[in-house]
Amino acid sequence: MSIYVDDVKFTPFWWEAAPLADEPRRALPKKADIVVVGSGYAGLCAALRLAESGVDVLVLEAEEPGRGASTRNGGAIGATLRYSLAVLIGKVGLSRALALYRGAVASREFVFDLTRRQGIDCGIVRCGRFYGAHKPGDLAGLQADLEQRAQHLGSEAIMVARKDQRAYIGSDAYFGGRFHPEDGHLHPGLYHRGLLAKVRSAGAAVIGKTRVCGVRPRPGGYLVETVHGTVAARQVIVATNAYTDRAFGWFRRRLIPIQSQIIATQELPAELLDEVIPNDYQIGDTCKLHNYYRRSPDRRRLLFGGRSGASQVNDFAKSGHSLHRRMTGIFPQLAETKVTHSWGGFIAFSFDHMPHIADKDGIHYIGGCCGSGVAMMSYLGDIAARKALGHAYDPTFEVPFKRQPFYTGDPWFMPAIIATLELRDRLRM
Repeated sequence: MSIYVDDVKFTPFWWEAAPLADEPRRALPKKADIVVVGSGYAGLCAALRLAESGVDVLVLEAEEPGRGASTRNGGAIGATLRYSLAVLIGKVGLSRALALYRGAVASREFVFDLTRRQGIDCGIVRCGRFYGAHKPGDLAGLQADLEQRAQHLGSEAIMVARKDQRAYIGSDAYFGGRFHPEDGHLHPGLYHRGLLAKVRSAGAAVIGKTRVCGVRPRPGGYLVETVHGTVAARQVIVATNAYTDRAFGWFRRRLIPIQSQIIATQELPAELLDEVIPNDYQIGDTCKLHNYYRRSPDRRRLLFGGRSGASQVNDFAKSGHSLHRRMTGIFPQLAETKVTHSWGGFIAFSFDHMPHIADKDGIHYIGGCCGSGVAMMSYLGDIAARKALGHAYDPTFEVPFKRQPFYTGDPWFMPAIIATLELRDRLRM
């Protein structure tokens, strides 16, 4: 029996409520104060700050605005970095680790504040997030990290014993976990659509289907070359992240694009959803190939995501089967549940697994959020705008990108890494 309904869609579930606009291509202006390349969360948050400050800002997007990761993700909002605070202290020392985590907290609060202040209706809620311990030993790591967070950051998170985890998740698949009441989620498509509307209302131009082919320095600024002409700009912000092409080779060589995929189930009985995820929590776990899942905003479906492949080809039929198998391994009660949507998008890892804002030849680059882009890309976009304006800004993530010798931006090595991590998850290694 197929896991898919007859009319399955291999496009994001989020596009049902927030379809991409098929906008006519607008003529390019001859010049702008600042050109922002990329219309995801980072690009739009940068443009919003700039436009509200009276800057003539132009946002250029290769596809329709929102086609990339900003309308493909799971919508989680947290103070999350790739390394735990406890591990990060060992890597970079207490002072630097605390600065990084305070920056992560600031990124989470930035999104809650921005949506409230701008009146963006995107279903944002501080629902709390439960992290399940995939292996017995993972619980000790979560505990050690929480002790550091509580001591230095005042975290409100609590540890959850295995015997108590059914209050957070209707499964015995985990060995306990940790609950963060400060975290939440939103509707990614509506968040992007709301940001886009606010940016345009503030006076910025956003032009889609206008791929940037290169940026050349000129006296007093830059020439931004596109498939439809050239724009003169005083400054340039590049916010293409995992969708960076060869036009920005320096940036591309410092990012590893990795596919993350999601499925949406058919509508489920309310009592079954209440059993699976009580209280509308966001859920994650400590798997090497991190699983993340939640109820849909209308509270009728389960949305289940993870990194189930590294191919550059969008084989969402195959990834959907992989995610369905993982989902039903955690929730056997969903074994007969079918899938209505299966999709994916690219996130970007940096080689040091840290978010970055960096300059090269005077151009501002944003990226490498390692799967925490809803909060962090929004926050870094605002920081890049503040920097371009000469305003005070948080410099925590303003560090050079690391580069791996001989890497050109094509992650040819990822299929083997993903396969190894998947095996380790299955064996709980």
